[in-house]
Amino acid sequence: MSLFRSRPTLVSHTSRQLLITYRHHPSSQKMSFRDYSNLETPASCYVDFCLVPVGTGNVSVANEVADVQRVLKASGLKYTMHSAGTTVEGSWDEVMKVVGQAHAIVHQGGVKRVQTSMRVGTRTDKKQTAEDKVKRVEGILSGDQSPA
Repeated sequence: MSLFRSRPTLVSHTSRQLLITYRHHPSSQKMSFRDYSNLETPASCYVDFCLVPVGTGNVSVANEVADVQRVLKASGLKYTMHSAGTTVEGSWDEVMKVVGQAHAIVHQGGVKRVQTSMRVGTRTDKKQTAEDKVKRVEGILSGDQSPA
């Protein structure tokens, strides 16, 4: 018995689907792979991102953050800066574009390397803004009893 899997054999190839089977597989089952090239992105999203200029030799990133905030303001998208990043909302394409533009403006300022961590949220059941999410939790907290 070999510890290695058999090499895949191409059975058929179309622009929409690729079928492969493994030689010597006991059941000779075919595996189907879907073509994802035309898969649409969600209509809207919010992104909470933290952009970090790397190798500037300066512990402060306030100037770079200000540059990014100017780009966000010019985009016309809804955004909220907080102490550890910014949340921006809008269409998927516009939001991803403005994050790329944030990188571009920091690079234009002479920074050679930029790292960004992002959390992306989408919903398909209803429209909900970041502000709506915060208000929902604040509403729950307002019902809490304060200790006597």
